[in-house]
Amino acid sequence: MSVKRYGLYIAYAPTVDLRREGLGRYLASFLKGAQQRDDAHFVVACPSWSRQSLADLFDSEGLLGERVTILSPDGEPYLLRLYERYQAYQQRRRTRVGLRQRLRLALHARLKRGRERIERHLAQAHSPRSLLALLGDLGGILLLALLAAPFALVAVLLGTVWRLLRPLTNRLVRAPLHQLRARLSGLLSDPKGDDWVVRVFRAMHQSESQRMKALIEGRDDVAAWYCPTAFWPEFNEIDVPRLMCVPDVVLNEFSIGFAEIGGDRFLDTFETVGRAIRSADHLVAYSQTIKWQTLVERYAVAAERVNVVPHAANRLDHLVEVVSGFDDPEATSLNYCRSLLLGALEKSSNPAYARGVRNRELKFLFYASQFRPNKNLLSLLKAYEFLLRRRFIPHKLLLTGDPQKMPEIEQYIRARNLEQDVICVPGLSLAELAACYKLADLAVNPSLSEGGCPFTFTEALSVGTPVVMANIPVTLEVLRGEELQQASLFDPYDWQDMAERIHWALNHHDELLALQLPAYEALCQRDWSDVAGEHIAILERISRDAVPS
Repeated sequence: MSVKRYGLYIAYAPTVDLRREGLGRYLASFLKGAQQRDDAHFVVACPSWSRQSLADLFDSEGLLGERVTILSPDGEPYLLRLYERYQAYQQRRRTRVGLRQRLRLALHARLKRGRERIERHLAQAHSPRSLLALLGDLGGILLLALLAAPFALVAVLLGTVWRLLRPLTNRLVRAPLHQLRARLSGLLSDPKGDDWVVRVFRAMHQSESQRMKALIEGRDDVAAWYCPTAFWPEFNEIDVPRLMCVPDVVLNEFSIGFAEIGGDRFLDTFETVGRAIRSADHLVAYSQTIKWQTLVERYAVAAERVNVVPHAANRLDHLVEVVSGFDDPEATSLNYCRSLLLGALEKSSNPAYARGVRNRELKFLFYASQFRPNKNLLSLLKAYEFLLRRRFIPHKLLLTGDPQKMPEIEQYIRARNLEQDVICVPGLSLAELAACYKLADLAVNPSLSEGGCPFTFTEALSVGTPVVMANIPVTLEVLRGEELQQASLFDPYDWQDMAERIHWALNHHDELLALQLPAYEALCQRDWSDVAGEHIAILERISRDAVPS
C-alpha cells in the first residue's frame, strides 16, 4: 500500500510547553489516530524554537517518531537564545545559596548547638566537674563571639557609612539603576506585557514564518497542509493546498474579559483571527454551532467552504488503570492515584497548606481548565461557596488554572477566605490529571462557550466519575435525550442553578453515573483514527481540486 504525506502547521510562541496546552493534547490525539492508518504519514512544520517542545510532547504521549517527521528551520534567533540563557541563569540563582548566607547559617547552627549543650549541662550539673564542662562550653561560645567580633564591627562601620551616603547615592545612582532594573525585570519576567518585546517578537515571528514557508513550499511530496487553529494567518500565505481549523472565536464573544487581561494584545489577536478566517481557502470546525453561528453568520464564510469534524472521546483511563499483577487492581489503581494527587498538590497556589494535606480520602470537586474569561469561574466559585457554607458539603474545589492569570479569581478567593477550600494546581501532567478526575466525587464544567462538546464529559467518565456541565449549544449537539440533559446540565448564567445541580449530583452519584455511562460508551464508538481519517479525506479532496485540469 502506498503511503501519502500530509502536513500539519504549528507556529506557537517561544517558551510554550505543548504538553501543557489544550491544542497540544489535541495534536497528540490527532497524530496517534493518524498513526493507526497505514496509508498516511504526517510532516509537522514548526518554528525552530518549538522543535524540542514538540519532541517532548511526542515522547510524553508515546507517539512513534518514525511515523511523524518534524520540519523546522535551523538555528534559533540569537535574541531568543540570550533570553533562554538568562532564564536558566535566574533559575540557578534562585536555587543557589550565596556565601554570606552559608556563613550566616553555619554560625547560627554553631551557636544553637553551643546553647543546647549549655542548657543540657546546666540541667545536669551536680558536681564541680560537671560545672567545669559547663564553663568550657561557655568559653567556646565566648571564643566564637570574639572571633566573629571583628567581622561584626566591620559590618557595623560599613553600615554606618552606607547610611550616611545613602541619600546621595539614591539621588545620583540608585534611583536610575532601580528604574532600569525594574524595567528589565518586568521585561524578562512578563515579556508579553512589554510593547517593545511584542514588537520584537512580531518581527521574529514574521521572519520565522518566512523560513517555514520556504521549507513547506519546497516539500513537493506533501499533498496538502492542515493548520489546527486560526491564530496564524501566515499559514494562508503558503502556496500549497491548505485547510485551516477554527476551534472557536471566544475572543469575539468575551471581548471585554479578554481585553482586561490582554490589553492591546487582545485587539491584535482578535484582528489576527479575523484575518486568518477571511483569507482561508478551506475551513473545518468541531461543531455545527461554530460553523453556522460563528463562521457563516458572523464572518460571512460560504457554508460550502466549511467542513465539520467532531471530536472523538478523550479517554484517560489507560493512564491510571492497573490491568493485572495485583489481587485487587482497583484498590491498587486508587492508591496510585492518591500518590499522584499528593504530587499534584505540591504545585498548588497555596503550597504551605497543600503540603499539610495528607488525608488520603480527600473529598473534592474538580474542574480542569485554564483560567480564561469564557470559563465562567466566578459563577462556579459563587456556587461552591454557597454549597460549602449553606449546604455544608465537605468537599474542596480543585482547579487546574493559575489564579494570577485572572486577578479577579485570586481576589475573590482571598476576599471570601476560601484559600484552604479552593486549591489551584496548574501544570498537571496527564497522569496527575487522570488521577484528579478519578478521585473526584464530581467533575464540573461551567464554561459559557467551547468549540465542541467539552472534553470534561469523556475524560471524567473514562475513569468512572460523573459530570455536570453548562447547558450550551455545542454540548446539546452531543448529549442527546431529555433525561440525560436534565440530569447533567445547568444554566451557566445562574450560579444558584449550578449549585443545585452540583448538590443533586453529589447526593445521586451512582444514579447520575448510570445515566451517563451509556452516552459515554456511545461516544467511544468514535475514536481519533476516525477524526484523523475524516481530516485526511478533506485534505485529499482539496489537494485534488488544486491540481490544474
